[in-house]
Amino acid sequence: MIVLCLVNTYNKLILHEIHLRTIARAAPLCYAYDLHLALMDFKFWEEERELVRAIRDCTTIGERGEYLERLMEKGKLHLIEDIPAHFGEVIVTTSKPDDKKRIGISELFELAKKRSLTFLIGLGRKGLPREFFESYKYHFDITEKNISLETCSAIGSIAFLASELQKRKNSHL
Repeated sequence: MIVLCLVNTYNKLILHEIHLRTIARAAPLCYAYDLHLALMDFKFWEEERELVRAIRDCTTIGERGEYLERLMEKGKLHLIEDIPAHFGEVIVTTSKPDDKKRIGISELFELAKKRSLTFLIGLGRKGLPREFFESYKYHFDITEKNISLETCSAIGSIAFLASELQKRKNSHL
């Protein structure tokens, strides 16, 4: 199991259009690459079906929420407040990894053979909160060059890498 987890780092009381648009953009990637999509700290919805309705009402991105609904139907859409244990090893995505916690692509391939992986992606101007960097033992820079990417560019790049991790993991089973 590989999870892309968008973490709401905006004001948690106000739903912004960027929330809906980014979720709508991530859904087809997760569906295409057979990944789970988790949304952490999105307290606007109590259940996944409400989220799907909100996306369908707001945007045409992702076939008006079609891929989000398909993820939900497959049990691959999750609204969470904490990372469940079965989500496996948590990977903090950042353009500024701590050198002591930095993990490279080849190490991710090895880790993915043994464990489920969850990639945390901050959705907000400041990225992931500091406590995430302190709490989790792996930091990953998708560019491996400390280049900051726009959120949706990072999501697409990480989703593609995750799909390759998934393929190799499945070929070893």
